[in-house]
Amino acid sequence: MLLSVVKTAALFAAAAAANAGRRFAATLAGYLVAGGLLAASLCFLTLAGYRALSQALGDVYASLIVGSLYLVAGLATLLILQIKRR
Repeated sequence: MLLSVVKTAALFAAAAAANAGRRFAATLAGYLVAGGLLAASLCFLTLAGYRALSQALGDVYASLIVGSLYLVAGLATLLILQIKRR
């Protein structure tokens, strides 16, 4: 009797783990697709902003502005991550 209960519990745990693995894979695939689309949109927006700044201010200033924008965004992200760790 006890052996059948243990077998049933083990089968239930294996089925639950398999379902969790499938859900994780589906969620991961969804996040990867969303991340790819966000990266593509960021590239197009960066190019559009650079071209607008380039026409208005020149190539050198446009490059400095866009590069500085990404530098500030990266530093702000690192700052937020450091604050969250504390």
